[in-house]
Amino acid sequence: MPAAVFVIQLDDMQGFLVKKRYPSTFSLNEKILNLVYYSHFQGGNKELQIHEIEDRRIATFGTQKRQGWLVCFILGDEEDFGPYRDLYAGMGRLILELAVENPELLDIGDIIRNKSVIEEPTMEQRCAEIILTPSSLLLLERLQERGLDRSASLAVWLREQVQAEEVEIIEAIRPLMDTGVVHVEIIQKTAEIVFLLMDIFAFRSPPVKALQYAESNMPEIVEMYRQLVKEFFAPSPPAKGYNPTSLSDDPNAPIVEDRTKIAAIMSKTLTYTVIKHLRERPLTVDELADQTALPKTLVNKILWTLESERMAICINENIWILITDPVIETFMPEYVLPVIKQRYAEKEIGENITVRYLELLTERWSET
Repeated sequence: MPAAVFVIQLDDMQGFLVKKRYPSTFSLNEKILNLVYYSHFQGGNKELQIHEIEDRRIATFGTQKRQGWLVCFILGDEEDFGPYRDLYAGMGRLILELAVENPELLDIGDIIRNKSVIEEPTMEQRCAEIILTPSSLLLLERLQERGLDRSASLAVWLREQVQAEEVEIIEAIRPLMDTGVVHVEIIQKTAEIVFLLMDIFAFRSPPVKALQYAESNMPEIVEMYRQLVKEFFAPSPPAKGYNPTSLSDDPNAPIVEDRTKIAAIMSKTLTYTVIKHLRERPLTVDELADQTALPKTLVNKILWTLESERMAICINENIWILITDPVIETFMPEYVLPVIKQRYAEKEIGENITVRYLELLTERWSET
């Protein structure tokens, strides 16, 4: 385990700020702060890195999403870092999220002693970022209409949509590539083609697993739990139920524009951590705090947010349940096949591109 840990923030006005340190007696100087910060952010895109600075081995954890923040682990002279890379990344992720939320809530010593972690972002979370990134979402919607397109054409189209002279098409398309939603390939050394391989669907699902747990282990709440879920998902009409498969132009319909709200919830790492545990079973605040390694004050804050979004509710005075499970799934965009057929028939795309698209879809979805 590390000999010391510190969290720094680069503030535009005040320079480097040490937001938290462990142990509290650990001292730092400005030179180390400069060297460790710039060594990390000039060292590529790896979130976890190791450096030799001032005769010390220092492991650093930082992300593009939290630019300006860095978690630093001072390693002992004899410590074998290699086997523990995933552990350090997980602890770094938890420390970083808590520091950004509120440094006063952060107990580094407790995290180190218990080896508490937050895992890498899931596919759900990465898809949430696509929905919340306007340029990426615009590209996705364009490909939903066309199935595939030349990257140069997409850049021109995106520039027109956002009314900007310069558009960073690479930055817009990177979240789609990182998740595998699109595949980019140069065909016959002449054209760079962007293929849509997956589409994204954000919706609210009944909390099936948590309900099953309650049915088997919590008879005192199961009837109330069933009724609350049933009321939300009751068929419409006459009830105003939630049906993610229904299409509506009514701006007051439950499904309309709900995906952005779902994505906003899913993109928040600490909130998502609480949701993942409530998917498994109903829990009290104390149980959630223990299982997530989050302070109870923060757990309560997250639960109140989920309650305001009609995702969770407290029953029997102290038991929290999911009544709607926010879900983001990917699926095969088979709806674009007739579009591709028509574009090929009209000679808008050639045989080589058409065949390659079918090959890519087959490779991606053959096991499914």
